[in-house]
Amino acid sequence: MANLKETRGRIAAVKNTRKITSAMSRIAAARLVKAQQAAMAARPYGERLEEVVRALVGNAAECEGEAVHPLLTQRSGTGRVGVVLLTADRGLAGGFNANVNRAGLQFIRRERGGGREAIVIAVGKKGRSFLGAVQQPIARFHEAPTLVNLVERAKEVAAEVMAMFEPAAEGADPTGLPPVDTVYLAYNYFRSVLTQEPRVVQILPVRAPEPTSPDASVPVPPLFEPDRASLLGHLLPIALEAQLQQAMFNSIAGEIAARRSAMDSATDNATELISELTLKYNRERQAAITRELMEIIGGAEALKG
Repeated sequence: MANLKETRGRIAAVKNTRKITSAMSRIAAARLVKAQQAAMAARPYGERLEEVVRALVGNAAECEGEAVHPLLTQRSGTGRVGVVLLTADRGLAGGFNANVNRAGLQFIRRERGGGREAIVIAVGKKGRSFLGAVQQPIARFHEAPTLVNLVERAKEVAAEVMAMFEPAAEGADPTGLPPVDTVYLAYNYFRSVLTQEPRVVQILPVRAPEPTSPDASVPVPPLFEPDRASLLGHLLPIALEAQLQQAMFNSIAGEIAARRSAMDSATDNATELISELTLKYNRERQAAITRELMEIIGGAEALKG
């Protein structure tokens, strides 16, 4: 009877777990629609803005002055790179956080192997916990953005990134962050509900587009008013914020989609486990009943004898 009681307890516990995972899956499904729409709606603006900026950067040599904009300057000499690691604050999302943490750590170690120090800005508690576990220092920490505060969070991170890349004075930065040569962003790209792709992309300095092949037709160069240098001075900080916003939109949608998939799998596994435990319980119960019957029959036969 002790085994039967233990099996009943396990079945009840798994059923309670299934209720939780099923509820979390339904909540994630409801939130996913809004997050997915926000991520998809932000892409056309970001992609078009990137096209305009790249067109300006590609023709920046025609502008007056040697340095068109500080965010375009190819720097060297500090021996440091900036890394923005974008994760979630919560778990129970399958490999969502683990994949981007692994990609970010591999990049950091690769840079360290090349003799460069990584200055990390962690956005999300899971990234902070992971880097702390592998003894990687963190220069700044922000909680993961939500759809409500995403724009403000992107502005905060963009300001810190630009302060690292464009120090106010020689080696000085009011935010206390050391200067770096380049800045990279590690995040999860929301490809579909079932696929979130970890990416590590360079965000500073802004790179010019790849040169076209000699056989390609050269389009008529656009006319800009005012001049390209003035436009770049206005658009580059906006483009950086937009790039961070898109990454955050992708991260939010990817996290919710990953959590929905993980909770669906957990619910299915719980259902399967309940079936197995129920079968085991019925077998043990039937065996116990059979034993009791055999004992009764044996006792009755003994009394007859």
